[in-house]
Amino acid sequence: MNKLIRMVICAAFVMVSLTGCESIFNGIAKDKVMVKKITKEPDKNEVQYEGVLSQDAVKSVSLNAVNKYFDKKLSIDEVQFGELLAVDQAKLKDLLERVEKKYKSQPRERQMFTFEMDTEAELKKIPSGLFYVTLIHDAGYREVFDIVINARDGEVLRINHVEQSPVVYNDVISDSLMDEIHGVANRFIQEKMNEPLSQLTFDKKQIRWDYRPEVYYLSKTNQMIKYSVQVQMRTKKVAGFSKDVMAFLQYYSVS
Repeated sequence: MNKLIRMVICAAFVMVSLTGCESIFNGIAKDKVMVKKITKEPDKNEVQYEGVLSQDAVKSVSLNAVNKYFDKKLSIDEVQFGELLAVDQAKLKDLLERVEKKYKSQPRERQMFTFEMDTEAELKKIPSGLFYVTLIHDAGYREVFDIVINARDGEVLRINHVEQSPVVYNDVISDSLMDEIHGVANRFIQEKMNEPLSQLTFDKKQIRWDYRPEVYYLSKTNQMIKYSVQVQMRTKKVAGFSKDVMAFLQYYSVS
């Protein structure tokens, strides 16, 4: 579990710090969410919550997201769901306010790049909070996908293909490598997110270099972080993306 997810889970429990919650997370029963209990159903009598997606809808959205963004053709019978967790808006707001306060107090020279943030505007997009889902595909080799969706409308705000292959790290950051990473991320934004690059700002200083280089995109309209796209160094393929509030948390979680 990466630091970003630990931050979100900790916020759901209203913990004092942003980290150190893995033992709590591992102790949660798989049939529960952070704000409501999801009852195991032997038939079709599924629990419904006003303004929140049903369990079946969450699973369907998650599967469709994996198929769309990673060019898969998986069926519901081929996958398993490890976790189904929810964070309500109040707990997410608490997290964002603490992150915003810490971000504003951070010296400019320590920031990878500068951007604007509007917590209230982001929260209006997710009135029912978020669902965090783990989807597992095991057919000869194991694939795990972490997915975060808008609990109200099912918009995918984050999806991450958990690394299963050997780590490849290139500490020689050449102009040609930068161009290649940008090219992979740009095509993903255009083809999968249907977002014109003309509406975004991005440059070389907005790449975080690691074994998975991560490209950040700002909206030209308000200079807020709009997307982050991770590229697998070995395959030069997209390994995941975050959008809107999750892109901001992704940036801050390892800054």
